[in-house]
Amino acid sequence: MEESFLESFGRLSLQQTKTRPSAPPRPCGTPPRRHSFRKHLYLLRGLPGSGKTTLARQLQHDFPRALIFSTDDFFFTEDGAYEFNPDFLEEAHEWNQKRARKAMRNGISPIIIDNTNLHAWEMKPYAVMKKHSWSPKRKNTPNERTV
Repeated sequence: MEESFLESFGRLSLQQTKTRPSAPPRPCGTPPRRHSFRKHLYLLRGLPGSGKTTLARQLQHDFPRALIFSTDDFFFTEDGAYEFNPDFLEEAHEWNQKRARKAMRNGISPIIIDNTNLHAWEMKPYAVMKKHSWSPKRKNTPNERTV
């Protein structure tokens, strides 16, 4: 999924390409390795008009199960007009966080948060809910670790 995510940026990569050594052959009778299902939360951040929504839509195109959650959606009227009111901004953020939390609890992945997220406090609720909504509901054994 990470490789496809990078393709959403127009094949732009910020990492140097590393060649992986070839894996040793599996012993006979060994079942193929299963890839674990990982949940993904993409917190887009940037100034208004910087292309966050365009990137969110491209990611959704690349990952059809993805859901986009934007606080701006709160300010759209039924006829599609955008009417921002700063008096309702806190309520709008709570509304968006509630929608994202519900999607996480329902196992949706990836989830894309399309907000400015310019400050850590704006992103923190989503990071905290990711940890609690998608994490196992049991204690880790001493040999397990949470990523």
